[in-house]
Amino acid sequence: MSSPASFLLLAAAALAPASMAFAPLPARQPLSATRAYSSAAIPLHAMSPDLDDATLFEDDDEMIPVAEAFVHSKYKQIAKSHGHKEADSNDVKEILRSILPPVTNEELDGEVSKTLKLLLSHEGNTADSIKEDDFVSSIVKNTYWEQAGDLVVKELMYFDSLHAYYSTGSALLNDNDYDTLHENLTWEGSSVATMSASEAKFVTAVAGARRGEPLMDDDEYATLKKELKLAKSWVVDRRADALEKLGVDTFMGYLHRAL
Repeated sequence: MSSPASFLLLAAAALAPASMAFAPLPARQPLSATRAYSSAAIPLHAMSPDLDDATLFEDDDEMIPVAEAFVHSKYKQIAKSHGHKEADSNDVKEILRSILPPVTNEELDGEVSKTLKLLLSHEGNTADSIKEDDFVSSIVKNTYWEQAGDLVVKELMYFDSLHAYYSTGSALLNDNDYDTLHENLTWEGSSVATMSASEAKFVTAVAGARRGEPLMDDDEYATLKKELKLAKSWVVDRRADALEKLGVDTFMGYLHRAL
């Protein structure tokens, strides 16, 4: 396996300016209706009295339960992968690094430390056990999620859900929540909603490399990049998509600025 530095150089080169023409691609097919999911999502208003002041999804009520389910599922997925019933500090760091917007490593490390410190200051939380509901509440109120805005957070959830499904076969969202998220992004004109599985895999790999966490080796990356170039896919080009050109914050915009 290649080092994070080696993969990051490849990933950065992939998003360098190019002369490739934009070629719209068909929408990704819905995930299998046979996926299983179980999580008792806690209503945002029931988590903390401060949540009434949160601006995330203020005008997009249908996304609140989707975001709740996503974060609950991420918590369970990571904790279980390390053999824990409740996430510890290291688990929480891993989750945070995967679900915060793609910013610089310095910014990401600072936000992870800040959020973890806040969680550990809450009664009942220790370095060995951080309560799930408390974690979900803190993520929904996270500074970077609120500053990034609704669209970036929705695109981030979409990418992470696709990555989990195609890489492990596990689902972070049930079919109804996934369809709600996909339809919402489509309605907003997000380019993310029309990406193929290969395109989403490529973008997720670049974002992972930017965090210093390569998700594939150099050979797999080079093969995927070549396939996308032959298909004239716009994701291997650093050119802004339609919403980014209009000045709208998008996941791809965050990624471009972080490179």
